[in-house]
Amino acid sequence: MKKKEKKENTAILFLVLKEIIKKMRTADKLFDSLKPKLDFLGSYFDGLRVGHASEYDINVILKFPINYENIKLSTCNSFHDYTNIIMPSEFRRLAKIPETSNKGFMKTKLWCNKEYKLSVSKFRSWMQSVVDHALNTMPLENGIRVLVLQHKHKYRIFKKISGPAITLTVIKEDNSAIDVDLVPTFTFKLPKKPVDSKVCFTKVESTNIHTYFVVPKPNGDDFSWRLTFPFQERYYLKNNNNLKSVIRLIKHFRDIQGFTKLCSYFIKTLFLWQCVTMDNSYWTRNSMYYLVINMLHKLKDSLGNRDLRNFWCPDHNILEKIKPETCKNWHNRLNYILNDIECKQYSKPNVILNYFSKH
Repeated sequence: MKKKEKKENTAILFLVLKEIIKKMRTADKLFDSLKPKLDFLGSYFDGLRVGHASEYDINVILKFPINYENIKLSTCNSFHDYTNIIMPSEFRRLAKIPETSNKGFMKTKLWCNKEYKLSVSKFRSWMQSVVDHALNTMPLENGIRVLVLQHKHKYRIFKKISGPAITLTVIKEDNSAIDVDLVPTFTFKLPKKPVDSKVCFTKVESTNIHTYFVVPKPNGDDFSWRLTFPFQERYYLKNNNNLKSVIRLIKHFRDIQGFTKLCSYFIKTLFLWQCVTMDNSYWTRNSMYYLVINMLHKLKDSLGNRDLRNFWCPDHNILEKIKPETCKNWHNRLNYILNDIECKQYSKPNVILNYFSKH
């Protein structure tokens, strides 16, 4: 994708989101009262995107009008990098006091259980309804919602649910698509952290970045929220030399080889571990060829052992849900490719290109 098209897609994204958030605030008093703020995250804004700039991750940060010091984060009955959010009495009063109940907070009355833990499913259901109400204010053309901007540009809008995100697909006038993942989040700041968390907060604290997020990612427990640390991950991957280029090449290799279930976050995790193992000069003093081959070896070893530790929560093996036979097949394929490249690196130095190109 050319720079001009990337710039155009990003400009359209900002305009469309601005209008949709405006419609969401108009459609729902509670959403408006939570003072939504957008944070642009994900691989495109981190400089790690492979291929077209047509997929974006956007945090929709919401804030309750209460003292966050009184919110308790507890990992009791949660696992890995999840936490319960236990709301204080002042949150419950929001639904009872006329001043705030009239601003939509009546809807929060049933969001907690008897232990005052915030429900993931009830929050997500409300958020989805807000998006639906906003989209339903748009005109229909051939059964499809249409957003008209600047009195001339028409964009068709579709919605689907994926994990913690609400994915909006924006169809441009040339019929190309932009996918936007809207992830509703709440922000917390150090030194506040979950009680008895398995997350290595020493690693978080070492970045001197205090802000982190909780997101309503569905899991086996309706009251467990996922902890995420995107700003801290940016810190560890901030190296401006070969690091980001190597990440993009490994992602490209994955796509070419058809390792479809090897998600981008697995690859990112592999590099996060390498960043804390090596100093910054590692990415400068070594050639791109060496770095790519070395990281492919590390990926091969992780797949062979079916073991890649969660960077923030080392007790958690993030490959545990990938089938053993899938990991074995990927490992064997990588082993064959690396052997072929290393055996022919002097006689046929361009052999590596065969595995990074479509045939």
